[in-house]
Amino acid sequence: MQEKVAIITGGAQGIGRATTLALARDGAAVLVADRDESAAHDLVAGIRSWGGHAAACIADVSLEADAARIAADCVGTFGGIDILVNNAGIQRPGNVESTPLELWNATIGVNLTGVYLVSRFVIPEMRRRGSGAIVNVASLHGLLTEPGWSAYAASKGGVVSLSRAMALDYAAEGIRVNCVCPGAIDTSLLRSTASLEDAQHPEAVLKRWAAEQPIGRLGTPEEVAALILFLVGPQASFITGSVYSVDGGLGAGF
Repeated sequence: MQEKVAIITGGAQGIGRATTLALARDGAAVLVADRDESAAHDLVAGIRSWGGHAAACIADVSLEADAARIAADCVGTFGGIDILVNNAGIQRPGNVESTPLELWNATIGVNLTGVYLVSRFVIPEMRRRGSGAIVNVASLHGLLTEPGWSAYAASKGGVVSLSRAMALDYAAEGIRVNCVCPGAIDTSLLRSTASLEDAQHPEAVLKRWAAEQPIGRLGTPEEVAALILFLVGPQASFITGSVYSVDGGLGAGF
């Protein structure tokens, strides 16, 4: 990843943070795009402390002006863009009756429209470089789901289909697009969901979820980041339009 420049949306925590660190340790310059200003700046400071190259961009991917600024800041700071990881996401439960329109719009706005917007401004910069690699982080909910996740499942299913469409649209230009669908990964997002399910005993919820995985445990952000690092790297140069589950085998049983 030496001399490569990457953008990670939602890059300050969870899977995004693990991916940011993996790319920076492998030599890439990384722009951390996140709404959490404190977390983004702390992560960037940590990377710089050991000689890595990183910068923060505080932005909301669901806003067109912010998406444009993410791309512009990356080019202005590092000179171009080679890699984009569309990772920013939000997750709230609800079926179509219990989900207010405001929450529906927010979920689609961040999880799906955010992928479209940031990609829209990044792809022209990749074209100027003559190539690029994009990984869109969806979810196992984008392939199969369970009751009570209508907005989230719809948004992540959209990301899966959008990834395939983008791959076909830009393959001839050397821009590869793949999709990763994490399952139960031990992140702050998963833990907040456990707290929503049982505020009194969230650790019991996590333990139950771990037992439901065929592999017998929750995944780690670093395991997802390892796949993303491979997909944006040169060894994956013939891979585009593919969808990968990182789910401990859960999807194999459906």
